[in-house]
Amino acid sequence: MYEPPSRYDVTITVSRDQDGQLPDPVAFAVAADEAAWRRSASIVSAHLDDRIISIVTVHAPDRHAAVTVARAVVSDALRHRAASASDARAEAETPPPSAA
Repeated sequence: MYEPPSRYDVTITVSRDQDGQLPDPVAFAVAADEAAWRRSASIVSAHLDDRIISIVTVHAPDRHAAVTVARAVVSDALRHRAASASDARAEAETPPPSAA
């Protein structure tokens, strides 16, 4: 018998990283929204001083699948933040081209 997917709200909390930093709230929100859209989910986040609390809404066949999707959404958003920071660092370290 077929049962349609149910809606699950999964809460995920992100603490500061090893350097004591949290992602930029705007950059995280944009990256999280894009990651959620790619997985047909939605996300709402609250940025506190010491953590980010995100609620990811997912339509899935069971709770386990919903948690997997929610974790992937937040992970992608954090990975996007790390990639953006690496790109910014590389740009800052690259000397400008010389006019020869």
